[in-house]
Amino acid sequence: MRIALAQVNPKVGDFDRNLSLVREYSEKAHLEEADLVIFPELVLSGYLPEDWLLREEFLKGVDETLKRLVEFSKEIDPVLVVGYPKLTEGGIVYNTLGVIHKGKLLGEYYKHYLPNYGVFDEYRYFGRGEHLLTLEVGRGENRTKVGFLICEDIWHPTLARDYALLEVHLLVSINASPYEVGKFEKKLKFVSARSTDGLYYTAYVNLVGGQDSLVFDGRSFVVSPQGQLVKVAKAFEEDLLIVDIEPQNTVRSRLRDQRVKEATICEGVSEEVINLSVEKELNTSSERNGIFTYTPMEFEEEIFKALVLGIRDYFSKQGFKRAILGLSGGIDSALTAVLASEALGAENVLALYMPTVFNSTESYEDAKRLAENLGINFRVVEVEPFFERFEETFKNLFPDWRFDVADENIQARIRANILFYFSNKGGYIVLSTSNKSESAVGYTTIYGDMAGGFAPIKDVYKTWVYRLARWYNRYRGREVIPQRIIEKPPSAELRPNQTDQDTLPPYEVLDQILQLYIEENLPPSEIVKRGFEPQLVERVIKLLHRAEYKRKQAPIGVKITKVSFDRDWRIPIVKRIVF
Repeated sequence: MRIALAQVNPKVGDFDRNLSLVREYSEKAHLEEADLVIFPELVLSGYLPEDWLLREEFLKGVDETLKRLVEFSKEIDPVLVVGYPKLTEGGIVYNTLGVIHKGKLLGEYYKHYLPNYGVFDEYRYFGRGEHLLTLEVGRGENRTKVGFLICEDIWHPTLARDYALLEVHLLVSINASPYEVGKFEKKLKFVSARSTDGLYYTAYVNLVGGQDSLVFDGRSFVVSPQGQLVKVAKAFEEDLLIVDIEPQNTVRSRLRDQRVKEATICEGVSEEVINLSVEKELNTSSERNGIFTYTPMEFEEEIFKALVLGIRDYFSKQGFKRAILGLSGGIDSALTAVLASEALGAENVLALYMPTVFNSTESYEDAKRLAENLGINFRVVEVEPFFERFEETFKNLFPDWRFDVADENIQARIRANILFYFSNKGGYIVLSTSNKSESAVGYTTIYGDMAGGFAPIKDVYKTWVYRLARWYNRYRGREVIPQRIIEKPPSAELRPNQTDQDTLPPYEVLDQILQLYIEENLPPSEIVKRGFEPQLVERVIKLLHRAEYKRKQAPIGVKITKVSFDRDWRIPIVKRIVF
């Protein structure tokens, strides 16, 4: 049996575009003589529509799109497996998988387990499914039995076990699984274990693309009954993965393994089962698989591609084309400029260098050289005249005036005003250049450098910013980001001889504490046991919680970690700090 995993990039609410994608990849699968073509979770609506799912008009639009797809299916041979939200007559919406063939919607499966953690909020929208769905494809003895799950369902053992008892040869799981660092390898190991336990092939089809702060990495794959990776699709790109499976491989595995036999005697299937059947000649070729070797991506390359895809789709899916940012000669704005030029094209990026008396000549030289290396537009707008007018006014208002943090921050806010002026005049989206470490401890100016329409490195720790910069130069085979930017001590350049480490601990230490507290959810006492000074841990966590009001007002940015500040981190602003 030949299956096609259609890893596509839909857009929320764009029914015509999404239907066109499904038709295009279905036709490609037809030409590849696939028997079954599988699309991701909620592909017809886009993932996740959020409160559009509470609007009847939206759900009717999905239903009309489904009807058009069913009509189209008359023109091709493969059985289609697609995801969409379905409004029932009783007024309940289900996260649905539909099986379509030759002008008929043969049957539907409703998602059982609704994630309600991290970025997920599916209890708000969906009802819970209560039946299983199987499909037999083929004729006579040459038949392949397929079972179906949706995303979270595969993480729960009951349903996977039930399909083993139903003796499926292939388990299909359609997904919209957001990217985060290190998640793919964990997912691959887990699904491989599921296949080994159930002694069936598993086809795991994932969404690709960016949606608000989320990025979906694709990397759809098929695993054999022996838990071996048969094939994996491209990362961070649309792809059609063609895989030939041999049902007899499943049968042979079960003949040698007692677990499923014993389970059929001792256990029963826990859910109602709907059985479907399609009679057609199956493609029995196995020449398309070949020898496949999976090589994990480098840490930096994986993050870089996720960030670029997130920026590109945030812009393109809204019809935005051009971005503007403040290029300071520092590492954060340098990396942001690189990402923007990769995502949007150098011709669509404008960088402003906005100096005061506190900016060094080296900063100007480094910013200009980077812009030249990238081929992005570069302009200088002097901030000093605006800053002087502010200072003159404030000195008259405050008899005991002295230069302090308020005067530092006004420089950042002047720069933000200039950026947004250019944004309005030229149709640019302002990119914030704040990183996760700075956002965590409040080392960023609200309505200043943290202001923007999108924050590409919002979820990137400072130490990772350096790693990405070094990697990019290696990747390009030349010094695109000037080495001086990478090597010099980080500074906001808002007062004489300022460096970040005047106020903060070294980023190598700060990032470790933040990751243990934010990503691993460890209490301060456990972090101290890892070798950090108690007073430092307490200080960092206090800074983190005091800056909550700032983060709530920050632009969204690409999620790449387990706990991003956009959707995963839900801490009240007003609180007593309880560690």
